[in-house]
Amino acid sequence: MSIFAKWSEAALPGVRQSFQDLATAGPVSTESLFLEAHLVGPLPVDVLQIDGRDRVRFLHAMLSNDIVLLDKAGPGHGVRATLNSVQGRLVADAHIYLVDGEKKTGHMLGLFERGASAAFVEMLDKYVIAEKVYFEVTDHVAFAVVGPGAGAALASAGAALPEEGEHRHCASNLGDVEVTVIRRDLGVPESFVLVGPAEAADALAAALGLPSATPAQLEAARIESALPRPGGDVTSLNIVLEGGLKDRAVSFTKGCYIGQEVICRLDSIGTPARLLVQLQADVAPAPGTELFNGGKNVGYVTSAVQSARLGGGVFLGYVKKRSNEVGMTLAVGEAGGPEATIRAHV
Repeated sequence: MSIFAKWSEAALPGVRQSFQDLATAGPVSTESLFLEAHLVGPLPVDVLQIDGRDRVRFLHAMLSNDIVLLDKAGPGHGVRATLNSVQGRLVADAHIYLVDGEKKTGHMLGLFERGASAAFVEMLDKYVIAEKVYFEVTDHVAFAVVGPGAGAALASAGAALPEEGEHRHCASNLGDVEVTVIRRDLGVPESFVLVGPAEAADALAAALGLPSATPAQLEAARIESALPRPGGDVTSLNIVLEGGLKDRAVSFTKGCYIGQEVICRLDSIGTPARLLVQLQADVAPAPGTELFNGGKNVGYVTSAVQSARLGGGVFLGYVKKRSNEVGMTLAVGEAGGPEATIRAHV
């Protein structure tokens, strides 16, 4: 099976399609996102409500990050974590937010790439024995408010703002709609995610009155900022340490969780056999395009954009050890193909 076929099979369908569309879209400009606030959405996400008195303890035992810290920190805090296979490979990437900390009647929200929540719930349901934990798919939608002045625009529209810090969040009222306002790094200065009922999408947009940006522009800014997108840049082909999630979603001080043995062993021996890196070239190669060094295949592309702001193709891809140092030059598509330079580790 070709690299493209393996990647295509492992990627979430919606993410796969957006990656393929963006790579062939021609130049995409993100300049405006770095000049003023914009509204983007609805975003392609699933929103789960997680209930039950054992929700924190259960998720802590299953996921890669320290979920019990949410109970200690209290409502308004959140954390990113991964659900992994026993081989340490990604099943689902989750952003978990403690909304109500009351043990029996409180709840959390989980945000996922669209389609990832099904795999998350299906796998976890197999581990529920006597625990009181329940997963409910909501009809909520999410928007992004990004760019300089995003916080001021939200405040001007009457929204409360969460305290500073990634994953901090708060309940608010915007256009007579109850929403959750979340701070989240989307690759653009001052990034927020708003979560609210699907039927209120138009009211939220009207209340903000911001210029709109396209999902493709936000995706381009993400790639320019070297942020991995699970479901495409990190899939079930990848151990999470390979895909830039080590410092974003993994705790090395908590107790056991699914896949911990593999992940901790890999971390203890040093650098993984391959890493997700950001590259720049004249071209924006399609997902699955192979990368070469000295005539040998050393990796493949995941997501790419022809960046008007950076003046060329910018893309993420996996590159093997000894060929993935920042500044190294690789060939794209074939030995002797167009050159690409590694800009950063993701």
